[in-house]
Formats: sequence, C-alpha cells, structure tokens
Amino acid sequence: MRRLSVVLFLVLASCAHQGIEDQSAPRTPAQAVDAIKSEDITIWALQDLAKNEKFDVLNDLFNNHGIQLDQLPHGYSAGAAAKVFNADGPIGGLLDAITGKSWRGKIFFPSPEPRQSMGLNRIKEAFVFFPTITPMASFVTELVDKDSLVPEAKSNLVILNYAHPKTKNYWQETALTQIQVYDVMVAVQGKYGPVFIGKTWLGSYDDKDVFHADHPDRLVAWFFLDFNPAALKVQQSQHWDSSKENIMSPIPTFDKSMLPSAAKK
Repeated sequence: MRRLSVVLFLVLASCAHQGIEDQSAPRTPAQAVDAIKSEDITIWALQDLAKNEKFDVLNDLFNNHGIQLDQLPHGYSAGAAAKVFNADGPIGGLLDAITGKSWRGKIFFPSPEPRQSMGLNRIKEAFVFFPTITPMASFVTELVDKDSLVPEAKSNLVILNYAHPKTKNYWQETALTQIQVYDVMVAVQGKYGPVFIGKTWLGSYDDKDVFHADHPDRLVAWFFLDFNPAALKVQQSQHWDSSKENIMSPIPTFDKSMLPSAAKK
C-alpha cells in the first residue's frame, strides 16, 4: 500500500507540472496591500489571499514588507498552505488534500548558530490504523541575505533545503526524494508577531546539495508559518480536526554534526 501511494503521488505530481502558473514574477503594484494591515495578518488570512489568487498582494508583502531577522526562528510553528502543486481541476484538489490538509506546520531546532539550523515538518502519517501528526521530512535551513529565485525581495530570507529529507522512510519522505523542492521565506509583521510567507519551487539538487529550479518563475506552493504561541493556540482551537500529534519534546538543539556531509562543507 505504501509503495502504491508513493507511485500515485509521483504520477499526480508529474501531471501537475503542466498546470503551474507563474505566481512569483512581479506584476502590477498591489494597491490592495493597504487592505490588509499588520494586525490582520495571520497565516489563515494569507492562505485566503492565496486561495483567492491575490498573488499581487502576497508578492508585494514578500518583496517590500519583509522584516530584517537577526536569527532563525525556533520551535513549533502553525502552518497553512495553498496552491500546493498548483494544478487546475481535480488533480490540484487531490494534491491539496494529500499534502495541504495533512501538513500542519514546521519545527525549527534551536541553534547556537543564528544563521543555520535544521528542522522537520508536522505531517499526518498515512495508511496506519491511528494516523497522527508526526515530525518528518527533514530540511536544512539558513538565514541568507539574498537568493536568486527572489531577486525582488528587499529583506533577508530564510531558505529550506530538502536535499536529504528522509528520517524513518515515511512515504512522504520517499516522495520528496523524487519530487525535489526548495523553500524561501520572508518574515512580515503579523497579528501575533512575525509571520513567515513561504514560496516553494520544484527542481533538483546536485551532488553538492545546491538546488536548481526547473522553472524559476513558477511556484508549486505558497505556505505560511507562525511560531508565536498565540497562533499555535488558535490553530488548535479553530483549525484542527480530531488528529493526535506526536510532540517532539525536547526539540533537539542543532549541532553541525547533524548536517548531511555535503552541507558541512
């Protein structure tokens, strides 16, 4: 069953390549950005913007309203996603259900290195009797000043590298070794504190773990993170189903010895 699910995921994702829109390129200046004030910005408000295809507003926030960070975030974050593997019609709906609704956010490890760490995703296990939200799909994260995929961004950036996503061979991790993705995030001021606006690209990693986007001007997902305790409480009270969660406690402290060999260089 697990092998079948991976094959289904890969087939659908390959189909999704043909339906991806250009959501990352700058367009007409977003006058509507004035319609969303900092005190109204939550991950769910941003998710609604993406679902309603208000990409001008999201790009304006991403490019022009970012906060300069001194260090990476850490701990649990509430997450919301939209336009996951942005395909039209039933394929897009199914991929949203498999990836978007099963994903609840990310966990960033505390780190003595302010600009480098690792983390995991909060994803629902599948094909088990009692599916739970489980930490999986490892990434290396860095705070960088710029990234060629987002040349218009004026603030510094948080990048997430998925060259080595496997932890315990969950099927989602196996899929990520075949459908290789890369995330870039910007922090903006939100209702509860900093909120991260994330963009995801499809591509491949070389033998030095450097990502190469298949189509730099095309996104496969928008996602939004909030590490603030108030947002996590709202997620649990208003945006949660009956799923249980395997809580990682304590969250391990990042050490460079954890890095994959290529990332240590």
